[in-house]
Amino acid sequence: MKMPTETRLAPLPQLALADTALIEHDYADSHSLADELAAAVANDLSDAIATRGRALLGLAGGTTPRQFLLRLGNKRLDWAKVDVTLVDERWVAEDDPRSNTRLLQETLFQGMARAARFTSLYTPLLQPENAEDIIAARIRSLALPYDVIVLGMGADGHVASLFPGGDNLARALDLGSDRLVTAMRAPGASEPRMSLTLSTLLAADSLYLHIEGRTKREVLAQALAPGAHAAQWPVRGLMQRRGEPGRIYWCP
Repeated sequence: MKMPTETRLAPLPQLALADTALIEHDYADSHSLADELAAAVANDLSDAIATRGRALLGLAGGTTPRQFLLRLGNKRLDWAKVDVTLVDERWVAEDDPRSNTRLLQETLFQGMARAARFTSLYTPLLQPENAEDIIAARIRSLALPYDVIVLGMGADGHVASLFPGGDNLARALDLGSDRLVTAMRAPGASEPRMSLTLSTLLAADSLYLHIEGRTKREVLAQALAPGAHAAQWPVRGLMQRRGEPGRIYWCP
C-alpha cells in the first residue's frame, strides 16, 4: 500500500507506540487527511478485489468522517464488488438524523460507491439485545474477515460502540469469544447501539483509526500510555492487534 505523505506538527503528548500494533500519520488539516485516507482505503479495496474477487469494508459514523466518506465514494474502483457495513449503528430508524446509515447515504453512496452492496446493522421492531443473532447472521454471510475497517474515536476513548461503562463491554472486548456483534447500552451513548466486537475489528486485514482535534489526540495519548486499560479506554484494545499494524490518521 502506498504510504501517505506525513506533515509533522507541534509536539503533543507522546503516544506509547514503541513495539505496538499502531503507526501514526499526522496531517496539517482535515482536507489533506481525508484525501490521503480515501486513497489508502481505495487502494486496499482494489487489492482485495484483485485477490479475492470481492472486498469487505467497515466504516464508522459520527461527524468526523464526512469529508473522508465523500472522497472515498468518488474513488474509481469496482464498487459493485464491494460489501459495506458500519462498525456500529445507533438503534434508530435509518432515516433518523442520528443514524449512521443515513450518514452513508448522504456521503459515500452519493458517488460511485452507490454501486456497492450495503448490509445494515439495524433491524426495526426489535430491541438490539433481541436482534444480535439476526445481525450476526448478516455479517457471517459476508466474506470475513473485513479487508478494511476505518474507526473513529470518541472523546471518552470509545471505538465503534465499545463505550466505557457499557453494559456488554466485557464480552465485546473478549478476544476469546467468537461473537461478531454485540448490543450496547452505556452512559455515554444517547441511545442503544449495535457494534462489531473487538475481535471482529482486529481481524481486519487493514485497520485505520481516524481522529481529528488536539483534544482527541490527548485522549488517545492517555489511552495508549503504560498502565491504561481497555475497560477504561476501549481504544486501547487496538493495541492487541496482530499482523500488519493499524494506522492512526490524525489532524488538529
